[in-house]
Amino acid sequence: MLYSSTRGNDNNIDFVQVMLNGLAKDGGLYVPNKVPKISKRKLQELKSLSYVDLAYEVTRDFVVSKDISSEEYKLILKKTYSKKFGDEIINVDKLNDNEFILNLFHGPTFAFKDYALQLLGNLYDFILKKKKINLTIIGATSGDTGSAAIYGCSKSKKINMFILFPKGKVSEVQRKQMTTFGASNVTNVSVKGNFDDCQKLVKDLFNKNTKSMEYNFAAINSINWVRILGQVIYYFWSYFKVETNMTPVNYVVPTGNFGNVYAGFISKRMGLPIKKLIVCSNKNDILTRFFSNGTMEKKVARESLSPSMDIQVSSNFERLLHHFLKDRRKVSSLINKMDKEGKYSVPKQLLTEILKEFAGGSVSDSKTKQSIKKIYNDFNIIIDPHTAVGYSIGKKLLKNNEKRVYLSTAHFSKFFNTVNNSLKISLTYPKKMKEILKKKEHYLTINNEIDEIKRVIDEKILKT
Repeated sequence: MLYSSTRGNDNNIDFVQVMLNGLAKDGGLYVPNKVPKISKRKLQELKSLSYVDLAYEVTRDFVVSKDISSEEYKLILKKTYSKKFGDEIINVDKLNDNEFILNLFHGPTFAFKDYALQLLGNLYDFILKKKKINLTIIGATSGDTGSAAIYGCSKSKKINMFILFPKGKVSEVQRKQMTTFGASNVTNVSVKGNFDDCQKLVKDLFNKNTKSMEYNFAAINSINWVRILGQVIYYFWSYFKVETNMTPVNYVVPTGNFGNVYAGFISKRMGLPIKKLIVCSNKNDILTRFFSNGTMEKKVARESLSPSMDIQVSSNFERLLHHFLKDRRKVSSLINKMDKEGKYSVPKQLLTEILKEFAGGSVSDSKTKQSIKKIYNDFNIIIDPHTAVGYSIGKKLLKNNEKRVYLSTAHFSKFFNTVNNSLKISLTYPKKMKEILKKKEHYLTINNEIDEIKRVIDEKILKT
């Protein structure tokens, strides 16, 4: 399997280099030159596999190469999705015959990001030892990515990690999961700005580094293809748990950076019977607005009760544009226009094609709280605010007889105050969370300036 950039100037790259690069050298995102197809007959054979065996069958064509053999990749997957991942790797709650919640918070940091970032960490560890190289990981987080990356990728002594998060705009638990970790090769950085500012700093660092190659940078955000790959697996797993007749099913996905829902799109391209992918947003409704009029227009990100989606630049949407436009120069032109003018528009015909695969909606904070309460009252299930956003929009856009899976992206305790205020019942943190809240924090605070984060990296690397 070879990969190429969405912008056309970094082509035919093998999997390991794609993983190590993260962002393509021309500033684009890597996509596979060809998406492997799984036949209906093969899908039937996959239905009864364990999570580990299913992961291997679904993703091996993307990964196995001269540097990673089939046997080595199997062992990496077994190491990733073992009991160490959590007491229960994954499960589904059935609400009724047509509605299911896919619980993706069983990993070490109680968030869906663990499925991909534990895999990425073990792949890094394997390759860095094999190639005897060091890596500097730089990442931005709106909440869950940072801790999942730290818990997944810092295990390798050949890695130095820098995680940027927006000052005052992640929950206390999310922040403390990062800032109390205590590994010497991890530096947490609070940025005076929003998530989009943090993400731009990361991209600017990569672009600046491309010219000088001063550091061996790698990315852990969903711009890294392995992030998408690790999320494809649970679309297949959940489908087989809710559908036996190979009838297409809808997936309802709360999303900000478009990575999770793009993994669903890749699953569909591979042959998984998915009907519609429902893209769910909060008041930061850039994606909803695009689906309504074909214009992607950046506005100021606003704080909400679902902070992981407080985003105005959905990086992975570039991969979707690449798929539909099939012209890398056009993709590059649109992204450049977004960078310079803050918006771009696509032709009506292209939007029509996209809407055959996707639908989108946004929801207010008050409606989010209502949905948390409704799910608890009706099913005695406690959900986090992001899952509540998805539930609200799924109920709004889909008919009652349309089968759907709601992706539950985080454990409610990561947003304890919001859930507590919504339900007004006695809630307790899981034991691991309680321990984290008591620990001492360590992090730096900087202005939203590339020179400041570069200085932080320089000082740390020089010391090591």
